[in-house]
Amino acid sequence: MTNPSRARGTAWEVKVVDFLQSRGHREVYRMAPGGIHDAGDVGGLADWAIEARDRAKISLAENCDDAVARAREKKCRYGIAFIKRRGRPVTDAYVVMTAETWADLLDELDRD
Repeated sequence: MTNPSRARGTAWEVKVVDFLQSRGHREVYRMAPGGIHDAGDVGGLADWAIEARDRAKISLAENCDDAVARAREKKCRYGIAFIKRRGRPVTDAYVVMTAETWADLLDELDRD
């Protein structure tokens, strides 16, 4: 029997990947569960570690901490959490990051 929470999480990861691919990021893919060297749920974007979260209770601190840890593990610049909103489409999801990540992203955008 399949774990319902795992199945829901996998389905959300697939929706996040489909959304990003529909926006032109064809290189994005769902990563296999990583255990000790987990580098996130969504791969294919060199500078990004993406955690996809579909949970009944949203924990911003935990999700941001996970995203930062995945970014460190992946040795990339930005870690974000893509959080499902109940009863809403993927386009209405929350994307959360630490203030440090946001400031780094702003610095990068200002250089362009």
